[in-house]
Amino acid sequence: MPVITVAIHPIDQDQKARLIHDMTQTAAAITKVPVDKFVVFIDEYDNDAIGLAGKTRAEIMAEATL
Repeated sequence: MPVITVAIHPIDQDQKARLIHDMTQTAAAITKVPVDKFVVFIDEYDNDAIGLAGKTRAEIMAEATL
C-alpha cells in the first residue's frame, strides 16, 4: 500500500480533492501500481506553523500584501 503524504497550508475541499486525484494518478502512472492501492494524507498547517527564512508564512503573506 503506497502512501503519499503532503504537508501544506490550509486549502479548500476542491483543492484537496484535485490534489488527491492528480497525485494518485501521477504516482500510479509512474510506478505502475494500481490507483486503488494508494493512500493520500494531507497534513495542513496553520500559516503561523510554517516558516521560511526565519519568518512565518503569515508574516510573509502580510509583507506581500503591503
